[in-house]
Amino acid sequence: MNRPYDPPLPSFPRNVSPLSRSMFKIGNITIPHRLLMAPMCGITHKAFRRVLKRFGAGYVATQMVSAKALTMGDKKSRHLLSYDESERPIVFQIFGNDADTLAEAAKIAQDMGPDIIDLNMGCPAKKIVNDGGGSALLRDTLKARDVLSKMRAALRIPFTIKVRAGWDKCHTETLEIAKIAEECGVDAITMHARTKTQGYKGQADWNLIGELKEHVKIPVIGNGDITRFEQVDEMIQKTGCDGVMIGRAAITEPWFFRNYLEQKESLPTIEEIKEIIYDQYESFFEFFGVKNGIKNMRKHLCAYTKGLRNGSQFRNKIITISEWELLKKEIDAFFM
Repeated sequence: MNRPYDPPLPSFPRNVSPLSRSMFKIGNITIPHRLLMAPMCGITHKAFRRVLKRFGAGYVATQMVSAKALTMGDKKSRHLLSYDESERPIVFQIFGNDADTLAEAAKIAQDMGPDIIDLNMGCPAKKIVNDGGGSALLRDTLKARDVLSKMRAALRIPFTIKVRAGWDKCHTETLEIAKIAEECGVDAITMHARTKTQGYKGQADWNLIGELKEHVKIPVIGNGDITRFEQVDEMIQKTGCDGVMIGRAAITEPWFFRNYLEQKESLPTIEEIKEIIYDQYESFFEFFGVKNGIKNMRKHLCAYTKGLRNGSQFRNKIITISEWELLKKEIDAFFM
């Protein structure tokens, strides 16, 4: 199924605010507008990134990949970093805890051709943190400096980091790490405005994004609790950040990017949803194979049919179907 995939270029109606139509730069890479897609495990693989680009995401990022696995030649990790040219600008995100391993992995990833390399310094998952990666790097400034300086020296392309607002409610670590990052030559920093101890609970504190923006001169990207397209410009105005990153909102509504670019709430028609689903299945089959493609697509299919008439009955039917012909029959019947 190696068909050309050519997502439409985003259009900017005359009534769109200057914020949404303005470009900004990360290093020497021009980002076409302010709304970006976050790296998300199990979500931002090549198959779904194609959908996000179709709706105009400013940039897309791979899910995080282990630096250690890359240096050991792990085929699955390299597969997770596969992409096509329509996805540019594209960010590869890696994670780890050893400076030399991360620098070597950064070189390997760079040779695969991304526009930007990003280091995950914010993941709150116990497995990652207990191994010294993700948010754990926020608590060790000496190690963080070693990691950032060695990765920067290894890279020719822009290098960014993604952090949490801090470890806990004291949240002083991130500002110190941000200064170190700037001194080491990091090109931009993304802050998820929750602490490690919050995980994904509670409310993101946008004020902390504003504090970070005042603290450094490099571009700052804000992340956290963007659920409506109007909030993108609200975050920019409130914090002064250069870009806004969304995650969970785009899983259920990949057209969120289109709504932002056009500055209007525009739900797809039933016919358009069906077209999106079939196009997405084709991408998923190409990336995962048919069996795993059906499995990985299930959460998206369920999300797209929420709120539609008889949607719950449809979801109950398709949740156990593993054969494409049977699934296609149910989709055609539901969207007829």
